[in-house]
Amino acid sequence: MSHAIAQDEEWSGAFAEAVEGVGDGMAYEEAAARLRQLIDTRLLKVTDIVENPERFFAAHRLLAVHATRLGPGFWIRFTVHFNLFAGTVVALGTGEQLRRLVQRNHIRPRLGCFALTECLAGVNSGLVVETTARFERGEFVLETPRPSAAKNWISQGLVADEAVVIASLSVNGKQYGPQAFLVQMRNERGTLVEGIEAEDMGRKSVGNDLDNARLFFRSLRVPLDSLLARYLSVSPDGAVSLAGGKRTMEMIGQRLFTE
Repeated sequence: MSHAIAQDEEWSGAFAEAVEGVGDGMAYEEAAARLRQLIDTRLLKVTDIVENPERFFAAHRLLAVHATRLGPGFWIRFTVHFNLFAGTVVALGTGEQLRRLVQRNHIRPRLGCFALTECLAGVNSGLVVETTARFERGEFVLETPRPSAAKNWISQGLVADEAVVIASLSVNGKQYGPQAFLVQMRNERGTLVEGIEAEDMGRKSVGNDLDNARLFFRSLRVPLDSLLARYLSVSPDGAVSLAGGKRTMEMIGQRLFTE
């Protein structure tokens, strides 16, 4: 047996052990804690989607086997964190933004959610984005302008430490369409930061080891570097720079296909 094959088998065994027993019978808080433990093992890193795709997809295959026995909740939780949340930071963030995300997870395992779908959007998720991000005095102000703009059925939204929030950007009165913002949701005590409200969407027929939230933003002020700025950036004085010829929603669409 080659060394590489032996390493792969050792990794697969360790990963299978790390997710053993997760499933619909546990509370969502316990399932969230299990994902934090999995992140802490570093068996899979948030950068593996590009740095080690073979391992990234092997992890998904192993979870798919478990999902047939234990329900879809943890599998969805896992893909929300690694594919939608972290994958969007990889695709749309700068190298420095990704470096800081990795560093934060080395200090303490942090969970992420992906706040795209809104109440009014229905099945047209991403085509209707009423949540706003207004540039103001060197910051962005995130706002849920009406109930229909609340982020809806956000998986892992009740426990996440951070979120990728999709909001329609305006700078000095000019509209720049939906953009992605990396937003801190909870402080170090685990309390929601001021300006974010989260409602429990309630029990489901299956997958109750996964929490789902409705999120509201109430004049939430976030720093300039919250904007994932690989393809569009805003300077402190409000100058907008475009790079790479990519549209934010094109890259987000790719993440949705991996979920």
